[in-house]
Amino acid sequence: MQAGTSDDMGGATGPKPEFAVLGSLEVRSGSEPVPINGPLQRRVLAVLLLEAGRVVPISRLVTAAWNEKPPDSAEHQVRKTVAKLRRLIPYGPDTIVTDGPGYRAVVDTGQLDLLRYQRLLRQARESSDAGEADRAAARLREALALWRGPVLSGSGGRVVDAASTALEEQRLTAAEQLYDLCMEAGEASEITGELRTLVDEHPLRETLRSRLMLALYHSGQQAAALSEFARARDHLADELGIDPGIELTDLHERILRQDPALSRRERSASRARHSATEAPHALPFDVPDFSGRTSELKWIRDAAGHAPEGSPTVLAIDGMGGGGKTALAIHAAHQMAEQYPCGRLFVDLHGFTPGQTPLSAFHAQGDLLAAVGIPSSEIPVVPAGRAALWQSYMHGRRMLLVLDNAAASDQVRALIPASSDSLVLITSRPRLTGLDGAEWLTVGALPEPDSHQLLRTTLGAERVEREPEAARELVRLCGGLPLAVRIAAARLANRPRWTVQRLVDRLRDHERRLDELASEGRGVAGALLLSYQSMPQEQRTAFRLLGHHPGRYLDADEAAALLDTDPMTAENVLEELVDVRLLEAREPGAYALHDLVRSFVHRVAQSQKAPEDAQAVRRLLDHYLHRAENACDVLFPGRRRFGDTGEDARGHRYADKEAALQWLDQHRDSLLLAVDAAYDRGLFWHAARLPRELGFHSSIRGYDAQANAALEKGVSASRKLGDRPLTRLNLMNLAMGKWRLGQLREAVARLEEAVDLSQLMADAHSEAECKARLGQAYNSLGELDRALRLSEEANLAAQELGFTRLDGSSLSTLSLIQVRLGRFEEAADSAERAVAIFDSIQEIQLSVDALSNLSQAIEGLGRYDEALARADAALERCRRMSMPSVLPLVLARRTDVLVCMGLLEEAASSATHALAEATRCTDDIHRATVHLSAGRALYAHGDLSAARAQQLLAYEIACRMELRHDEASALWDLARTADAQGDRHAARKHRAAAGRLFSLMGVQETAR
Repeated sequence: MQAGTSDDMGGATGPKPEFAVLGSLEVRSGSEPVPINGPLQRRVLAVLLLEAGRVVPISRLVTAAWNEKPPDSAEHQVRKTVAKLRRLIPYGPDTIVTDGPGYRAVVDTGQLDLLRYQRLLRQARESSDAGEADRAAARLREALALWRGPVLSGSGGRVVDAASTALEEQRLTAAEQLYDLCMEAGEASEITGELRTLVDEHPLRETLRSRLMLALYHSGQQAAALSEFARARDHLADELGIDPGIELTDLHERILRQDPALSRRERSASRARHSATEAPHALPFDVPDFSGRTSELKWIRDAAGHAPEGSPTVLAIDGMGGGGKTALAIHAAHQMAEQYPCGRLFVDLHGFTPGQTPLSAFHAQGDLLAAVGIPSSEIPVVPAGRAALWQSYMHGRRMLLVLDNAAASDQVRALIPASSDSLVLITSRPRLTGLDGAEWLTVGALPEPDSHQLLRTTLGAERVEREPEAARELVRLCGGLPLAVRIAAARLANRPRWTVQRLVDRLRDHERRLDELASEGRGVAGALLLSYQSMPQEQRTAFRLLGHHPGRYLDADEAAALLDTDPMTAENVLEELVDVRLLEAREPGAYALHDLVRSFVHRVAQSQKAPEDAQAVRRLLDHYLHRAENACDVLFPGRRRFGDTGEDARGHRYADKEAALQWLDQHRDSLLLAVDAAYDRGLFWHAARLPRELGFHSSIRGYDAQANAALEKGVSASRKLGDRPLTRLNLMNLAMGKWRLGQLREAVARLEEAVDLSQLMADAHSEAECKARLGQAYNSLGELDRALRLSEEANLAAQELGFTRLDGSSLSTLSLIQVRLGRFEEAADSAERAVAIFDSIQEIQLSVDALSNLSQAIEGLGRYDEALARADAALERCRRMSMPSVLPLVLARRTDVLVCMGLLEEAASSATHALAEATRCTDDIHRATVHLSAGRALYAHGDLSAARAQQLLAYEIACRMELRHDEASALWDLARTADAQGDRHAARKHRAAAGRLFSLMGVQETAR
């Protein structure tokens, strides 16, 4: 081994460690050996050195370290082994560094025999190409002298042995090249002994045998050369039962007839012709309108730039069909072409080409050899010979290979150069995980700005700028898929009379979208169909069943329901679909369908209907119902359960409220779509049951417009079933959704119908519940006497029935009515009882309302500090549950108390926050109250114009929604502001109008 120093080791003294892997593993520090004991240490170090300069994942080290199934602690043992090696080897932490998912050996050519060996082989190739035969032979002899035997002396396990076999093949190829040079130099007799030794070691290697026969022939031993052929024939017959190959047989015949073409001179001339062949340039056309992919291009350039000397860089680019992988690879290849002076090659492996069988490695090698100028007559027709010729050609050359459209690792493994400074860019749909040493890049959808730029360059800036909104929508509908954007642009370019908006309108039709994205035999549907057809039948069936999922996002539990299996098996199926790029992995257990893949799978599901489809849909709807009901039961304790929800409902439990709310948040869109799907399929029981859970969830998250649409279908489905309890339930929940949106008359109409149904069914629980909600609606309308009566009746019934949740909610509504009537002591008592009930059943959502009402009642009693404490408690609970629909009201409540306390700066801040939250909230029922509170804070601060603006907004909203109490309050506050502004006429007018409204509602003077 060569000595090294530590000049670059940051001030450390002593020689660098030196390593030898071409034979038994040896480590030295100067002249002293460094003992590496135990097979685990030797194997881990050997793999790191064999991949010097490259990151070796821990998983690969585990595979290398254990021949059989590794123990559960394997990764931990590998880490401990690396720590030991770092302690044993001088400069260990600098030599074995942690890098990403694994470790990397940092050594230079002077430290590792393998790197010196590879450098010498490369120098030999360069000398040979330059016509310097003597220099080439000398470098080959130096390289071969470094060889001491198999890596780890053949005891390295499967992974190390595989690498050792590749190195052995490289050594034999180098030896054959050396012997060719020697024979050309007239040194045939000097090498026959070496050749015979190698032939005895590798008796089945016909290329070695042919060199021995030639060396003997050129040494004047024709009979011995012919005898070698006989020995080869006998050995092949005994060992394999086959005859010698065409090349060896042809050589035997030529020696037999003393063919003049076997002269050294002709062979040398032939070789010189091949060496002089011009570097091949076979890259396809680089599209001039290539757009985006800046980060991906940088990744490719960086990965190529950091490659270790003497070994190929393999970069595998994967992604869904139509994602622009080939365009990216070709564009990158053209950008880096000058860095690879020995040539650039491209081959389409037809992994996913319509009407084409994937190209085998054997045929791909033939195409590549032909592309570099080797005559077809010289390209071997047997796999081993062709592979050897390909590797021999690539040896020592710095080339760039683009292996496009691969279907599997086996297609490309034999095409990767064994030893050269070449760059290999591979594109494939599935990730080629079987390629050891490759670095992977997954190409996803183009970001919207890049998609927009691609549209501009392909369609033309003028048409895009003429319809900017339509262009943005077109890009969105194409889902960031370059193929889709290009086809859309081509269709518009071919139809100059079409507007962009016209194509957008056509693409909005979900059923037609894939048909629209097709042109001249290419299309998104065709690209996806090839991926689908490449899957085994079982996987295609699973994909088709997943097409019945209503949304874009799904998890393993939903897939398990559709596939009628357990979640672990379903997750395996989903991961397989991720591997073929028909599904996107988002986080563990969660997946997404690209919009165009979703269109495709829905088309597959509709066109290939099977008897099991209906049951799959029912299982999914059952799953949604069970999980949603359980989640809402956790979030809204004390609510009545409705009917039998089956075994799954009892089998699944959420850990806490946060987990239940998270599930509902994640599945909200799918649940909304599931209601539509159930209704459209005539599955009215599910369409009637699911909306209730959406209504409850919406009461926290505030998406009532969407939830109400589902509840309308729930009402319709219930009527179709003739199910009065379900009809009553959906009418009541729909009414509350409409109440939150400020649609009070519609809410009242549905609640009155629900009360009638309850009385018709003699269902006391339902009647009490509906009366309580009706009281809530009439309170908002300002019909306080009727609201008070209904709420008192509901509360009395709830106590008699033991309906705890309704007891609390009716008391909470009662307290707000009592506050408005100026009965503050009664209101405080009602609200305190409501809070106690909710706390006893751990109901958080309704306790927020009750605490707010309690704060308002205590404020009316003049106990401001206590009122602020209750408002703060309501705010803390509101934030804990993340309730956007209620947060503006709670902040407004806090603002009012702060104004009463004279804390005007804090009140202004709270009011600003309340207004900001109200603009983000879709619920309208509390919007007037928020503007009233903001107006009071501004009035107290002396900003009368801004206060009046807020009061006018509150008045307009209250009038539009018939919120009579808020209308009267707005007029009252406007009167006060007009007084402060000196407008006595307006003040009298507003105060008189407010007084009439308050009197009609029975509101006392002290409560105005």
